[in-house]
Amino acid sequence: MIYILTVVLLVVMASGCTTSDEWASNKTYSGNGVTFTYPGTWSENATKTVTTPSGSNNIAAVGSNDEGFAIGSISASGLDTAGIQNVLNQLVQEYQAQGYGASKSITVDGSTATMITTTSKDSSGYYTTIAFWVKNNSLYYAAYVSTSNSTQNMEKVLGTLKTT
Repeated sequence: MIYILTVVLLVVMASGCTTSDEWASNKTYSGNGVTFTYPGTWSENATKTVTTPSGSNNIAAVGSNDEGFAIGSISASGLDTAGIQNVLNQLVQEYQAQGYGASKSITVDGSTATMITTTSKDSSGYYTTIAFWVKNNSLYYAAYVSTSNSTQNMEKVLGTLKTT
């Protein structure tokens, strides 16, 4: 079963530009079964559009005028761990077919996640990075957009993420 996950994050906020000390005053999101820390220059409930496959659940979205982060889960009811992992692998392959680069493994909440980034900016001037992982028999995704192809902030946020 191949799901096509299209994630478009449009960041329209009045906050200031990202600076090197954006993590100086961290904020914490806690709700919808997740907790994570994000830069103090970001805000919750920014104007963003997240289009996800049928059966998915958008959990949270935060960002600034230069970058945005969203997390969600994809329904995998009736599938065992191997079946969920198969769906994850198919999602990664689909994204790579759409112009995302090589995958990279990172750890998210004790689970191995697969992270891939677009190889060039989209028409709105953003790079997109997607991460997929399985935790507690659920398939999670995180999407990050920025005007640079650095994934440092996404990796920092994901490094603090805990599911409850």
